[in-house]
Amino acid sequence: PKENAEDVAIAFFNAIYNQNDINKAKKLCTANLAKKISKYITTQNVARRLFNMSFDSVKIDAALGDLKVRDEFKSSGKLTLLFTGYRQEKIYKELKRIKLIKQGEVWLIDELLRDPVPY
Repeated sequence: PKENAEDVAIAFFNAIYNQNDINKAKKLCTANLAKKISKYITTQNVARRLFNMSFDSVKIDAALGDLKVRDEFKSSGKLTLLFTGYRQEKIYKELKRIKLIKQGEVWLIDELLRDPVPY
């Protein structure tokens, strides 16, 4: 399907955090990232060890500041995602920045970038 980069990024993190489906997440990323994710075996390990975030439930949004950049994506781009979720009845907000690449007509998550620095 011809999904935009934002939809793919949100679907990827939803597969890990809300659907507990590591295989779906691996289908939404490049072979290198899929290999790295496979080493962690479960979505809980991926969430905690690779992304350094764990939630009981989470809502994922693309950061508004990236809207113009996403519209200009041709074959690759960077995207910031905002995670708002609960862990042990406390609310947490996190930002993650990722790189996506386009293979044919399909966007894939390529890598996790350094955490955005708040201004």
